Amino acid sequence: MAAEPSANILVVDDSEAVCKALRDVLTVSGYAVRTAPSGERALQIMETAQMDLIITDLKMSGMSGIQLLKKVKEKSPSLPVIILTGFGDMDSVIEAMRSGVADYLKKPFSINEVLQVTERELARSKQIQAAATATSPLPVAEPPAGQVAGISFSAKEMERIDAVLSELRAQTMADSVLLIEQSGGVVSSKGMLSSGNMPLLCALILNSRSTTAQVASLLGEEKAFPLHYLEGQRVAVYAAEIDPTLVLVAVVPKSVKQGAVWVYAKKAVADVEKVSARAVRPVAPAMPTEAAVSTRVDEPSPPKAGPASAEPEPAVTQAEPAADFDTLFNEEVLAAGTDLADSVQTLTWEEAMARGLLGDMKL
Repeated sequence: MAAEPSANILVVDDSEAVCKALRDVLTVSGYAVRTAPSGERALQIMETAQMDLIITDLKMSGMSGIQLLKKVKEKSPSLPVIILTGFGDMDSVIEAMRSGVADYLKKPFSINEVLQVTERELARSKQIQAAATATSPLPVAEPPAGQVAGISFSAKEMERIDAVLSELRAQTMADSVLLIEQSGGVVSSKGMLSSGNMPLLCALILNSRSTTAQVASLLGEEKAFPLHYLEGQRVAVYAAEIDPTLVLVAVVPKSVKQGAVWVYAKKAVADVEKVSARAVRPVAPAMPTEAAVSTRVDEPSPPKAGPASAEPEPAVTQAEPAADFDTLFNEEVLAAGTDLADSVQTLTWEEAMARGLLGDMKL
C-alpha cells in the first residue's frame, strides 16, 4: 500500500519541460504534484483541490507569476508560494517578495535546491499555522542539544521576519540568508543551505563573533564590532549583529558589490530589530529591591558572647558639626559691630595735616 503524500504541490509554468522536471523530482520525494501551463489554469485547479505549496514561474504568457501570486494571496493568505526566475529578473523578484512570496529558485536550479527550499517552506507553513491556533508564542527552531533558545516569536512576527529575509535575499542575490540566535538556533532561513551544514555554520559564526569582541576590547572599543565580513573565491559572508541575542547572516556571490549588500543588510537589521523588540524573552531573576537591601544592612548584629564581668564600652560622643565659615564670620562681625565702630579714631583736616598723614597734598 502506497504511503500518503506528505503535501500537495502545484507547479505552474508555461514550459512543459520545467513542469515535468519538477513533478518528477517532487514526486520521487513523496509529494503529490499537479502541474498547470498557465496562471489561469492554476486558479481553476485551486477551486477544486487543496494545495499546501505553489511553485510558479515568474514570467509566463497570459497571467504573470506576480498576478497569480496576488490572486492566490487573496484566496489563501497563508499559502506559501515559491517563484522560478532567471538571473536578470531581480527587480521583479523583489516586487514578488514584497507581495508575499516565501522564497525563489533561480534557473537553472539543482535538485537539492528544489528539495531544500520546498521542505523548509512546507515545515515553516505548518509551524506558523500551528502557532496561529495556539495561545503560546512560536519558539525558534530547535537549538543544539544542551542549549536553550532565549527568544520566542509569534506567528505574525515570524511572517514579518520571513518577509525581511526574503527581500534581502532578492536584493543581494544571496545564495542564502539566515537569522540565528545566540544559542545556535536558526530563527529563520531563506535560500539553499544544507540542513546538515547549518548548525556548524552557526557555531563558527558565533565563535568568530566572540573572537572579534575580544579584539574590540583590546583596541579600547566600548562595544563589539557589529559587522563581520569574510571573502572567499566564490562567495562572501556578511554577518550583522542585531542585538546581543540575534545575528543576521547573508551568503552572497562575490560578484555583488559590498556597498550594496551592506546598505540592504543594514535596512534588514533595522526591520528585524523592530520585530525583536516586541518578542517574548526569558524573564531574568528578580533583583533584591532597595528596601530589602536597606533592611538587611540596618539590622543590628547579634551581641558577641563574652565574660559576664566585662565592663560596658563607653558611649562615643559625636563631635558638633563644624560651623559654616561664612556664617561664623558674619555673626562675629555683627556682635562686635559697635566696638569696631567705637575703636575707629576720627581726625579733623588740620590734625591730619599737622601729623603729616596727608603728605604734600594741597587744596
